[in-house]
Amino acid sequence: MAKNQSLLQVLSLFTLVLLSSCGSVQKIAVGTTGSLMYEATKGLETQGNWKNFKDGTLANLTLVDGLLHLKPEDTELLVTAIKGYTGYAFAVNETLYLADYYEDETESENKKQAIYNYAKAFSYGLKFLESEGITWDRLIKSQNKDGGVVEVLDNHLSKNMLHYEGVLFAAQALGGMINLQKTDMTLVATLPVVKGMFDWVCTNKPSINFGTCQIFYGTYEAARPRMLGGNPEKGKEIFLKLIAEQPNNWLARVSFMQYYIIPMLEEDDYKTQKFFMETAARKHYKELLGKPSRAVEKDFEEPRLRLYQSLAVKRYEIIKKYEEDLF
Repeated sequence: MAKNQSLLQVLSLFTLVLLSSCGSVQKIAVGTTGSLMYEATKGLETQGNWKNFKDGTLANLTLVDGLLHLKPEDTELLVTAIKGYTGYAFAVNETLYLADYYEDETESENKKQAIYNYAKAFSYGLKFLESEGITWDRLIKSQNKDGGVVEVLDNHLSKNMLHYEGVLFAAQALGGMINLQKTDMTLVATLPVVKGMFDWVCTNKPSINFGTCQIFYGTYEAARPRMLGGNPEKGKEIFLKLIAEQPNNWLARVSFMQYYIIPMLEEDDYKTQKFFMETAARKHYKELLGKPSRAVEKDFEEPRLRLYQSLAVKRYEIIKKYEEDLF
């Protein structure tokens, strides 16, 4: 965390300098900062303290907003903003909303904030796509054509991590907006665009972000009723396969609980995952203590999984609090 704070302080100081610069020099400076900011998002994934992520991330995103005001076409800054606002909406706002949802709170401020941040992420996503020659109208119309969204993206985007992340997190942002506003049929009608965007990324880079593709497809199958094309059993298979392949991505287990086990009232499956998560939570809090003489456990050998693990523990604790009402 200290390393990330130091980087932010350097970037903030640099920003003050470049704000007083002019013309092309200013844009060059912003471009350099954009590259640093994009690379720094990988560091945020190593944050094992969910509360620190919650409290510290929005300041970074506000800085990105300011830089984009100076250079709105900067691809690395746009992808940083898409990734940042989507990640914050999912990891923080939606996580806090989970408790409101189980409490049947109809006017949830956490839900509103999740929608706001997803919407902001997706607006940056549209700017990113437009900068590559892809309009929203083109994506909508492509749903009914051979090749669909995938072909449009193939024809305009490069197959590199920057573009994969831009599309992936823009798709997640739109999907999050749809999930939280299911009564808006105009919005729900765009779900095929979300799937097409995921298909493009996940066909080319199926292992991106330690199982994000599989969590999406598992949720996509499990959360939709059969009459709308859903297949809960297929969703379960996807989740179980991911859990076997990525045992240290605890978010796969908690997503399995949230999107399949609880809606399907599978109490035995819940007990199995609960047993694992109880142990995982104890390991997580022990790791946060950071005793210098202790070797790194196998669970934490991949540093970039720490944010996903801390998020999983936070959501699990909320689910556990309401488990008697859920089953």
